[in-house]
Amino acid sequence: MKSIGIELKSNEARIVVLEGTPENYEILILEKNKIKLEETKNQESVKLFQKEFSELFQWLDPNLIGIKERMSKGRFAGGAISFKMEGLIQTTDYPINLIHSASIKSKLKDAFIDISGLAKYQEEAFRVALYLLIINHD
Repeated sequence: MKSIGIELKSNEARIVVLEGTPENYEILILEKNKIKLEETKNQESVKLFQKEFSELFQWLDPNLIGIKERMSKGRFAGGAISFKMEGLIQTTDYPINLIHSASIKSKLKDAFIDISGLAKYQEEAFRVALYLLIINHD
């Protein structure tokens, strides 16, 4: 099973790909582990962002894709750009799951988490990918 975890932060999507089972998985190292939406008001830039995700998903052919959900209201609400990026990712031809951080935290509380080999900024995307493996393995 192959899962892709995505965290949206500022104008970039941080990506981690796991392949295997919750107990025995491999972190697939990508050439690009971040995809940026460079110019949010430029149509070509927006199209390029969406195209990069479509091509990534096509190339990886994942079983599961998840985006860490951001709050839409309140003090910790996500910014407009991150919601735009989320919408662009959702327009690909693959099913996308939005996953609340409380769900991730609940499922991973007893899981062994080894993020060696990943950049610190990829930790949340890793958690999303691992969560997907766990809930689809039960």
